[in-house]
Amino acid sequence: MTSFQRITLHFSNNAEEAPRVSRRLEHFLHDKAIPDTITNRILLCVDELITNIIAHAYNDKQEHAVSLECRIYDDFIELELRDDGVFFDPTSQNRPNLALSVDDRDIGGLGIHLVMTLMDKVEYHREGDYNVLVATKMISDKG
Repeated sequence: MTSFQRITLHFSNNAEEAPRVSRRLEHFLHDKAIPDTITNRILLCVDELITNIIAHAYNDKQEHAVSLECRIYDDFIELELRDDGVFFDPTSQNRPNLALSVDDRDIGGLGIHLVMTLMDKVEYHREGDYNVLVATKMISDKG
């Protein structure tokens, strides 16, 4: 059985939560001696994903619980985000055409493109009423 270290962070769909979650995750990764280049990529992706959940996952003004679990294995880091928002599979979205000028491009999609580019693997599935996104980053990656 493969061993791993993990942290699970629970937070609400409130914009003020994103910096708190990022700080906790940053401290965890730092304590586990994860290289800064990898930590920075992970934090950028987590910020983007949390911001998207808070801004777009809910059609009501109610407070919802969201969770982020970060698991560190020997060779890779795995992030799992869960929310009970509307169905949304970011992995099935069209990538923005970066060859077009900003004025000619459709609005949106750059954040998801960023996550898909910075992480080594991004997978989505729906579990009952929950969106579950699992993003993996190899630790051996130099950046």
